[in-house]
Amino acid sequence: MFNGITYHSIRIAIILRKISGRFVFQQVARILAYLSYILLRQRRKILTENLRHIARGETRLVRETFINFGLAYADFLAIPSMNSKEICRIAKVRGLANLDRALSGGKGVVLVSAHLGNWDLEACYITALGYKTVGIAESLGPGKRFFNLYSRLRTKTGMKIIRLEDKRCGMEALKALRRNEALMLLGDRDITGNGVKVNFLGQEVSLPKDPALLSLKTGAPIVTAFFVRDNGKYTAIIEPPIEFKRCKILEKDIQNLTQLTAKRLERKILAYPTQWYVFQMDWREQANNHENRYCN
Repeated sequence: MFNGITYHSIRIAIILRKISGRFVFQQVARILAYLSYILLRQRRKILTENLRHIARGETRLVRETFINFGLAYADFLAIPSMNSKEICRIAKVRGLANLDRALSGGKGVVLVSAHLGNWDLEACYITALGYKTVGIAESLGPGKRFFNLYSRLRTKTGMKIIRLEDKRCGMEALKALRRNEALMLLGDRDITGNGVKVNFLGQEVSLPKDPALLSLKTGAPIVTAFFVRDNGKYTAIIEPPIEFKRCKILEKDIQNLTQLTAKRLERKILAYPTQWYVFQMDWREQANNHENRYCN
């Protein structure tokens, strides 16, 4: 019942956004986010623990994270109200030449981001700029109705979505890279449980190995990209392709490349701690790991 109410509430919110405009809708989102901060004790506890690893964990920062998430989600729900030109105007971009350079090799690009800022709007933005993009999204977690709803929003500007649970997911991802497209993945949460252990935010955690594996299998470079708020406006940041020297042992290469990617994600999370929205991070039983994981 709760999921049904949430689903219909989101659909109503999308309609209200079309009527109210961005300013009013964001003020409502700000109020709802503050109420969520007060009422959702478990979520507040998780964010407090996250911030303990990346900032001081002050109450002010936890509250600010809730509000930032509410504003980001409000802009995600606004996607149906905007056309491609409007989405292109919502942000300024830094480093677009890095994406062009990565694609110039003709092997596609593995574009890795994090649950930072507005990653869904980032995908729509890059697609609206004229790049062919493919994303992978889980359906079991949110459920079929939510997956279909979110997919309609994510594909607004032409992005293609592959369902994570689809048996052909890996093959479809490879096809996208062979077509020289940008495969967009999130690298800061191991959903499948089949990740690789790396040092991340000062502790040993399991992160997805798929970005590294796909890059090593196809030769597609990994490019990290982020869509964050600066003074109320979005900035799309596209970093240079990761330079990587292989060790010729696949498992070690996967771990090393995942570690390099994790360091890129970590730097941006530390720069924008109140825009990192991972509500499932489990820091328990994660030991500090300072050993050198790189090839000599």
